[in-house]
Formats: sequence, C-alpha cells, structure tokens
Amino acid sequence: MLTFIDVDADHVVGINVDGKITGQEFDALTALMEKKMQDHEKVSLYIELTSFEGFSAEAFFKDLKFAIGNFDRFEKEALITDKKWLQKGSTLGDVLTKVDVKAFPFDEKETAKRWVQE
Repeated sequence: MLTFIDVDADHVVGINVDGKITGQEFDALTALMEKKMQDHEKVSLYIELTSFEGFSAEAFFKDLKFAIGNFDRFEKEALITDKKWLQKGSTLGDVLTKVDVKAFPFDEKETAKRWVQE
C-alpha cells in the first residue's frame, strides 16, 4: 500500500510504502509527480519504507516507463528504512542515475526530511 505524506517543500513528494504497490496507487503517485513537474524543473522524493513487497506487474511496468521518461527530472531521493540491505542497495540509484539518493534509518527521518527539502 502506498500513502502520501505531507512534506513542507512543494518540490518534494512524500510517500509511505507498506506492502505491495498496485497500479492504481502508482497512477496516483505519477499524477502528483506530474503536477509538481509542471511547477518545478526538478522534483525530489521522500520515501518511508515501512515494508516492501514489490510492485504489482502493472505498477512495475508503469514505474519503468515513468522513470525512463523522467529520470532527468529527479534531484534527490531520501529513503527511510531500517533494513540494512535496502540502505546499502540505495546507493545503486546514485551510481546508475544522476539522482542524489541517501538512505536514513527511521530514527533519523527528520534529518532526511531536512536534507531532501534543501
């Protein structure tokens, strides 16, 4: 399940992921991101990953299409998780794209919010 989180900066989209992301949830996310992209050259993501069971097949392909078409529009991604393997894996996004990706444990989520909003 994907739910939205209020973040003080207008160029940042905040979400909480708890379980599997559906195609309908991904549609709501992309609609919000496209709206923000109308007002901002670059957008950032603040993601609290409570648990992650992947994407539905529909959401996976929508994510791939959206990412390929917009990867240069993303500036930062703050990933909040206590899973060590996800924290280490998040650095791959830094290497493969021009997005500045940083992982933070849940007890540092306020630091993560400040960082992603800069």
